[in-house]
Parts: sequence; structure tokens; C-alpha cells
Amino acid sequence: MASGRELAKTNVDTFNRWVEERRAKGDWDQFVRRGQLNRTEMAKACNFAKSVLRQNPAVKSALEGLEAELRCDGVLSSVEAGTASTVASRIGSIKKRTAGVDRQTEQRIQILEEQNAALRDRVRDLNEQLERYQRIGEHLAQTGRLVRP
Repeated sequence: MASGRELAKTNVDTFNRWVEERRAKGDWDQFVRRGQLNRTEMAKACNFAKSVLRQNPAVKSALEGLEAELRCDGVLSSVEAGTASTVASRIGSIKKRTAGVDRQTEQRIQILEEQNAALRDRVRDLNEQLERYQRIGEHLAQTGRLVRP
């Protein structure tokens, strides 16, 4: 079994070979997603976990350098150009999600309020029954038909 360092070196070599293959084929557009390289597709192509791209320092720095190079070449959109549209799209998606959550929350609140009202009615009815049975019990005790413990 390979040690962690050996595995890390193997992953770096695999990543570098993959980069050279992409440069030779020129098919970077298949790996671009939202202005950066698609980490999931890269990890699949390199046959290692996506976490390698974040946790292996050599692979991480090579990836950052590669993305900077591709931005200079115009393959990836620049960070500044993509930021405004990215922020706008994120805000839009957040608003949609929160609107959905708000609707669900309102529905849940309505259901809980209805249940609460039903339970309050039930408690009121049970309290009335308890008072009635207490009065009956007191009457039976006063008339001597019920022995108190």
C-alpha cells in the first residue's frame, strides 16, 4: 500500500498528465463551468477524489496556476467580469430559495396554529368534564354514597 506522500505525488503526476492531454486536445470548454474549471469532472477524468483538488497543496497550486493561465488565454472568464453576473445570479437563486422556504414556513405555521386551536378546544372540554366529575364526586361524598379514602 502506498504512503500518503507517494499517493500525493501520484495524484500530482496524474493531474499534470491530464493538463497536458487537455492542452494537446484543446478541449477545455468541456471542463468549464460557471467561469472556472469543473472540479467534479476534473477529478473523474484524473480518477481521484475531488478533495485532492483542495487538500493536496501541489495539485491546488497547479490548479490555481492553470486557471490563471486559462483566464489570460480567454478560455475562462475573468474574475471581475464574472463577479457581477455571478453575484446577481446568486442573489436571484437565494431569493427563490427563501421565497420557497417562506411559503413552506407559512404553511407549517398555519397547520400548527390549527392544531393548537384544536388542542385548546380539547383541553377546555376536558377541564369542563373534570369539573363536572369533581362536583358529582363531592355530592356523592356529602350524601354518604361514596367513601373517601
